[in-house]
Amino acid sequence: MSDIEKQVATDSPAVVSASNSTSASDVVPITMLEKFTYYNGRMEAAMGIEARGIQRVPEDERPDKRLWGNLTIWLSANCVLPTFGVGILGPLTFYMSLGDSMLTVFFFVIFSSILPAFCSTFGPKLGLRQMTSSRFSWGFYGAKGVAFLNCIACVGWSIANTIAGAQALCAVGEWKFSAAAGTVIIGMCTLVIGMFGYKFVHRYEQFAWIPTAITFLVVLGVAAKHLVNEPMGVGRAEASNVLSFGGVIWGFCIGWVSLASDYNVYMPAEAPAWKIFMWTYIGISVPCVLVMWLGAAVAAAALAGADMEAGTTLANWYAMYDAHELGGLLHAVMVPPLKGGGKFFMVLLVLSVVANNIINVYSMGMSISVITKYLSYVPRIVWPCVITAIYIPVAIVGANSFSTTLEDFLSVLGYWLAIFVTVVVEEHLIFRKSNWDSYNAEKAWNDRKLLPIGLGALGAFCFGVVGAVMGMAQIWYIGPLGAKVGGSANPFGGDIGYELAAAFTAVTYPIFRTLELKYMGR
Repeated sequence: MSDIEKQVATDSPAVVSASNSTSASDVVPITMLEKFTYYNGRMEAAMGIEARGIQRVPEDERPDKRLWGNLTIWLSANCVLPTFGVGILGPLTFYMSLGDSMLTVFFFVIFSSILPAFCSTFGPKLGLRQMTSSRFSWGFYGAKGVAFLNCIACVGWSIANTIAGAQALCAVGEWKFSAAAGTVIIGMCTLVIGMFGYKFVHRYEQFAWIPTAITFLVVLGVAAKHLVNEPMGVGRAEASNVLSFGGVIWGFCIGWVSLASDYNVYMPAEAPAWKIFMWTYIGISVPCVLVMWLGAAVAAAALAGADMEAGTTLANWYAMYDAHELGGLLHAVMVPPLKGGGKFFMVLLVLSVVANNIINVYSMGMSISVITKYLSYVPRIVWPCVITAIYIPVAIVGANSFSTTLEDFLSVLGYWLAIFVTVVVEEHLIFRKSNWDSYNAEKAWNDRKLLPIGLGALGAFCFGVVGAVMGMAQIWYIGPLGAKVGGSANPFGGDIGYELAAAFTAVTYPIFRTLELKYMGR
């Protein structure tokens, strides 16, 4: 037996002798896969890269006792340029007044942020990533399906975020270089941080929100004297716009439910769930409300400029938005009064996209390993490279369509995540009675015989999709109930797809899960 084989046999938990004998006949043969896993682990350890993938983190291997880390990671992930971009959609896409936009932002953020905060409590209690813990409600095979959808969501998020950053960076360069350059710069910065794993992500996010928050205060200070308020709309058309804009906000905030616990699995199991919930909730809701409010205020002023004489400040805001979308609007607000200083702060907003994107890059590597065990053997360091290689070219293609991309993507994202989180919440509250011991996470997390079959979740998913289709209101399809919300006053309808998806799922999952337990026993 070679020295390498002895070391592998000693270090690798997958290669253990049946007895304590050291004779050659007692040594389990070492496969190429086990050798590869061993050497990869050594390489990642030498580079300081997190080697653990979707495996459960034992209680004695959780050194991160900074529960407030849940605050800073979500504060940095949400105090970003794309959040501002969501806020501008109220006035400039749905033609809502500032008052209506701000009220819609407040109530939808305050409610929807509850769900990712709830999901974040699973990390310390179970020691599992979000897509892995979903096996306890969706089943071993059902979790593969939602993990696949989450991979698509991570790519979609990265595309939308990168488009926002690329537009702003092009504006800094006075549109003298293409959006492709900005996209590549953002993608590479994200990759460098995301590939190193949990510890490095937390370190970056601990401080990333500070320069961005300062920049948004500068934006407020520069724009404040130009902000105007329009009369609030009334009637059926305004109600449908509120619901559609609310759907976008819902999709933005609820987008974290499929990966919320990925960033606290190294925190102690005895950590109070209410503290994890509280820090996460504040970290998501506060920046979302404030930054979206700022975006809505600037956008409402720009919209007012559409009817003003050319050459006035607000008319220039609207003209720049009309020509260059988000990047043009920021340029019009920041550069004329601050000159080079305005461009400096715009660069900081561009870099804020990295704080949001590394969450997607890191979590996709976890989600993709749930899809099939063979993918879990691929070193975790590979997956950030894969997702970066996917989203950069797509973001380049769609670089001039931020508003449309964000609106369409977040609305569709909200449909399936409404179904996903409803199943997870009802499983925990109804069938497990909020008892963390009922999960038996240490033994059951990777044993399909101890996990639910997943038929209950599958049945509820099908009904949830029906609800989404009936209530959605997209450019490419308007459901029968979505059309009724808008009525003749708004032929584009009002989007209630996410509400109906959640409602249909909430009603049917307890029924299907009860039948599953009765006839399947698990």
